[in-house]
Amino acid sequence: MPKLSFIDWIWRARGVVELDPPRTPQSAFARLDPLLDAASQEIDGDTLTYVKDNPAAQDKLATFSRGTLQVVEEGGTAKLRYDLFSPALLLCALAPLLFLAIAQATIVISELESAAETEASDAEDEEDEEEPRPHNIVDQMLGAPPPESLEQKKQRMEEEEEEQEGTHSPTPAFVFAGLFFALFLVGRVLEPWLVRRTFRQVLNTQTESSEPEPGRPAEV
Repeated sequence: MPKLSFIDWIWRARGVVELDPPRTPQSAFARLDPLLDAASQEIDGDTLTYVKDNPAAQDKLATFSRGTLQVVEEGGTAKLRYDLFSPALLLCALAPLLFLAIAQATIVISELESAAETEASDAEDEEDEEEPRPHNIVDQMLGAPPPESLEQKKQRMEEEEEEQEGTHSPTPAFVFAGLFFALFLVGRVLEPWLVRRTFRQVLNTQTESSEPEPGRPAEV
């Protein structure tokens, strides 16, 4: 598989969280266990690999549905290194390209149809160069509408062309491309920040049971 390090930043989030107080891999993974609920886990020494198949929307790791967590010690300090993957960010990055392709195809189809309609209109104009005959008395008595003049016919054809152009407008595709691109930009900045904050809160927050009460020594 070719290396994609020059573009994998699109769907990956990497970082380091310092553990304060220091923790062993077993202790750190135990604290992270609630975040990895319903995930397939594999622990190999100081490294944990997880995969979430169908994470719930309220899951704090829903965006990064698979990844690798490693507890290491550097310079006497315990740290958590994480390398996470996000199919959601990848989808948001690819969706604008799809909608831009749809918009371009719509433009090409509209141009082809416009050229065909122009040719047909020119042919009709050549056949109907003369003004229509006046409305006869019998048609008037029967209530038939009068024949269109050349000016009325041209106006009607222009209105029909405008309606057809609206049915093949690339604007909706451009709008969706812009929305998904905006979602990607927001998610690419916000989601890594949120997951880093979540790891820090879970790993560096003391539990009530581990903190001694004021004026009372901690239980051994």
